[in-house]
Amino acid sequence: MIKPQEAFQILKEIPIPRQKNHRPLIQCLGGILMEDLLADRDFPPFDRVMMDGIALGNINRREWVLEGTAYAGEPQKSLMHADGAWEIMTGSPLPKNCVAVIKVEDLTFFEKEGQKWVSCQNETIEKGSFIHQQGSDIRQGQVILKKGTRLKANHIAIAASVGYSHLWIESLGEISVFSSGDELVPIESKPLEHQIRSSNSIMMQSSLQNLGIASEHHHLPDDPNLIKNSLLASLTKNDIILLSGGVSAGKKDYIPGILKELGFEAKFHKIAQKPGKPLWVGSREDGKVIFAFPGNPISTLVCFSIYFLSWIQDQTTPFPQVKIKGLQPPLANLDHWIPIQWTTEGEAVVLKHNGSGDLVHWQHANALAWQKANDPSDELIYFPL
Repeated sequence: MIKPQEAFQILKEIPIPRQKNHRPLIQCLGGILMEDLLADRDFPPFDRVMMDGIALGNINRREWVLEGTAYAGEPQKSLMHADGAWEIMTGSPLPKNCVAVIKVEDLTFFEKEGQKWVSCQNETIEKGSFIHQQGSDIRQGQVILKKGTRLKANHIAIAASVGYSHLWIESLGEISVFSSGDELVPIESKPLEHQIRSSNSIMMQSSLQNLGIASEHHHLPDDPNLIKNSLLASLTKNDIILLSGGVSAGKKDYIPGILKELGFEAKFHKIAQKPGKPLWVGSREDGKVIFAFPGNPISTLVCFSIYFLSWIQDQTTPFPQVKIKGLQPPLANLDHWIPIQWTTEGEAVVLKHNGSGDLVHWQHANALAWQKANDPSDELIYFPL
């Protein structure tokens, strides 16, 4: 049995199986970019007006005659007279011969001798004010997104802005999610007194979907032959399999033995933690990876959130710490994953619940705090849920 910190280290050494493909940009969120993206022009491509107001050429005046109005999406205008100004809108190109922008809140518009004028009482007007200079973000031909970037929403926007409708990315293929156990029935079924509805698989699938990862679900009865055949079928097309249940020490916990028969090496089985001690993780020479979680709903939630999601997202940065109120003394031999919630005052407190089978009260958990064995500290690392 290993400690959680050892499990994290082992997971870093397990390669994440990815597929290389050329996808439409809208499908690339969460993928890893396989090419440098270059700026196809300066950004911004012109001197861009940053505020609604006026653009002017003479910053020493305090009154200007308006020569017209410039809108975003229109070709660049030109200032014709030194005492003139253009009324401009955010995002429009700065008119030629203009050197500054004054925001509309500082202006007074009026008419004089049949012409529209504008005045400003600011003591100083600085050259270049409220102008987003051409090329100040990046120059044409420079790398705007580097190869190896994990694509987030802002990266998708950048790729679109430089004209990439498709990208070469490395991404996860579809993941097989298995529930197991004769006691489980589908969500829409009415369980008998000795049965419960399946909840672990839908929890995992919804989390994967939120990350842009496709998944399929299958259920495994407590039958070794059916378990083996179902896993064999999934392994022909999927590189990652998630299992819930059947990994502890019960007489029908067949999965660790079957995975060994299928050529998987257990990287670890059992972590000195509560909840979720029986977690099994293994891989095969062909790069396939399996996470087999304990069947208890809270154990699956903890192990899936803490270990699998950290692994699949390459999370190596330090996690935040917070001082927690209401902690019990640490366990002697087990690390403890404790549900916490934020109060309206922004404090972190231990969530009251009735054990690791209590899904009802765990709905209020905002994060999981990591209390290490024999460590009396009340300032703990936490993982957001």
